[in-house]
Amino acid sequence: MFKAERIQRIKEIIFERKQIDVSTLSTLLNVTEVTIRNDLEQLEKSGFLTRWHGGATLNSDLYPEQSIPGAQAAFPDISFDKEKDEIGQIAAKLVEEREWIFLGPGTTSYYIAKSLSKRQNLNIMTNNFYVSYVLGGNPSINLQFLGGKLDHSGMYTIPDDLQSHLEHIYLNKSFFSVDAVSIDGGYTLSDVTVLEIIKTMKAHCSETILCVDSKKFAQRAFMKLGDLTFAPSVITNSQVPQEYHEYYLKHGIRVFTSYDLNLLNL
Repeated sequence: MFKAERIQRIKEIIFERKQIDVSTLSTLLNVTEVTIRNDLEQLEKSGFLTRWHGGATLNSDLYPEQSIPGAQAAFPDISFDKEKDEIGQIAAKLVEEREWIFLGPGTTSYYIAKSLSKRQNLNIMTNNFYVSYVLGGNPSINLQFLGGKLDHSGMYTIPDDLQSHLEHIYLNKSFFSVDAVSIDGGYTLSDVTVLEIIKTMKAHCSETILCVDSKKFAQRAFMKLGDLTFAPSVITNSQVPQEYHEYYLKHGIRVFTSYDLNLLNL
């Protein structure tokens, strides 16, 4: 197979699968891994893909209007959300090498996982199938998945006894999303199971970080998780109403927005 033909075939494979490892490409195309790495380097320079240790991922910037890269075949109901993608990038900047983090249920955690998918030496615990789908292709990430009953609508597991799963376990950071936020009503959720998971994980985590896209402010859902002082850190978008910024500042809560994205050098 000539190089031009091989390059074209690699592009077709990665476009279809969204991400793949060097070993698999080497086997599929019957060439050495060194040859594949050279081909991937060329495709990365052209902007078609992004390499990570041991493989490559389709460049999501090329196809932002499609389903989330890597999820189209498995989760066709998830469409691209610019605000959540922005939050995912900010959250990834807050994750340090080798610390233990938890990514909770919801598609916001999927976007965090997408931004972490090319990193190395991370320890991640989750009960979110979206997250495991994204990170499962990176062998340098230590991924711990909590088993249990499947919630089909949210694509996450409900462990039989979460407390026993977490016995003697302590995490550095946990990331969760909520359904609504209001100054009077605090953080609220529609799913009582997710609410209980957040409260349980909070007791086993040094820092709980809530991810809230701007559409959820000045809204209320079914059940209250806690006041706006529930978590010491919040990740959101720059369109948040000024009264919420003032509340967070008054109560010493750290707020990270897109303005901070280029300032976070963690």
